[in-house]
Amino acid sequence: MSTPLVLSDTGAPSALHGLHGGRGVDHWKRFVTGLMLHADWDSFEHNRLEVGGLIGEHIHTRTEEIYFVVSGKGWMKLDDEEREVGPGDLIMTPLNSRHSIENTGDVDLEFIVVEALPPSIVERLPGYRPTEVGA
Repeated sequence: MSTPLVLSDTGAPSALHGLHGGRGVDHWKRFVTGLMLHADWDSFEHNRLEVGGLIGEHIHTRTEEIYFVVSGKGWMKLDDEEREVGPGDLIMTPLNSRHSIENTGDVDLEFIVVEALPPSIVERLPGYRPTEVGA
């Protein structure tokens, strides 16, 4: 059985306004979802947060996230800590952590987000892989 080729780009993203109680516009595009992957990932996404935009504080109870900043600068809040972030920074948000990100620069803040499923969650989900018979 062959694995399908998935092609995607950052064109035609969705415009999310005031995400998680924030402000401004986040241009968001999910490249792939967990049902297209063999690993215990939930998604692989591209974000472009406009100048002055904020993705408000929120908690993930099912996935952990890894943010990778491509360009721009901003502030990332993780629980009770805040740090300035910029190109090349990698931020890991553990399960049940409260986090937000704000664009404090003068250009769009561009970042990639990978959502992963921790073992405690995977053990509770029904099994599924793209190549499983009957899937």
